[in-house]
Amino acid sequence: MKVHAFKVERTDESSPLEDVFSLIERERNLRERIRIINQAELRAETVELRDDVWLIDFVRIRTDHGPGRVSRDAEVEGFDFDDEEGFGEETAALYDPASGYILVQYNHFGVRAGVIADYLSAFDGTSNNLYTFKPKYDEDVERRLLNQGITRKVAFTLDVSKMSAQDRQRGQALSEAISYGREAGADKIKVEISVSGERQRGLADKAKEGIASLQNILGQNPDAVTKLEVAGREERDSVTEVLDLIGHRLSSEFNDLRVGADLRYPREERWRALLRAKNGWSRILR
Repeated sequence: MKVHAFKVERTDESSPLEDVFSLIERERNLRERIRIINQAELRAETVELRDDVWLIDFVRIRTDHGPGRVSRDAEVEGFDFDDEEGFGEETAALYDPASGYILVQYNHFGVRAGVIADYLSAFDGTSNNLYTFKPKYDEDVERRLLNQGITRKVAFTLDVSKMSAQDRQRGQALSEAISYGREAGADKIKVEISVSGERQRGLADKAKEGIASLQNILGQNPDAVTKLEVAGREERDSVTEVLDLIGHRLSSEFNDLRVGADLRYPREERWRALLRAKNGWSRILR
């Protein structure tokens, strides 16, 4: 099980995220917790405040094609479902109000971090809540990115086919490139922006706006940004460094989770991994 960390950002009009979790917790009817995000039914299955952090288990309700049951001596067969039953893909999360970070289990077929942000934004239909999860990088890369006074090159690849309307809104600084790719019928857009010649020359501030937009899209929809590299130097006489802003995201992987009799990772096991990740990152997530 892999865990990623995200800084939660919200607009001035948005309620504190813990207010949304309290609202979800008070809604005891599971059906009423369902929200449709990107044409999929999502639900916060369990919400619990424990030792000043919120522990949540999200589920994606899937009623289309799924896996079957198989043994080494028998052919694969399907499951018998009652009406309105289907597959449930689970994703555990932990939110720490003190630091403003949310830790999310990576589940390729489950609820992804960006979709969780959209679900929480949409849950209270009476409020104008908008939450964005910004990826956290390992300390060394984050420090070098902040200290990079002269940006010499930005190279990125967008998978337009995986981008939602919300992704395009978050990528306003890249709107022309995204629109051009969509109008041309492209699946992917590969862009490299660079300067050459004088060592003290760097890209304009517009490039930094583009990097921020790409980071926002990456936090919401990792499938939409398949490459994001920034090359630059701290000062004109420094060595140029290339930073991979996808490969150096802060993450932890746990290989010792106990599988239940139903061959699923129990909720408490996944929450325990998130708590271990939080404790291990206590010096970083501040």
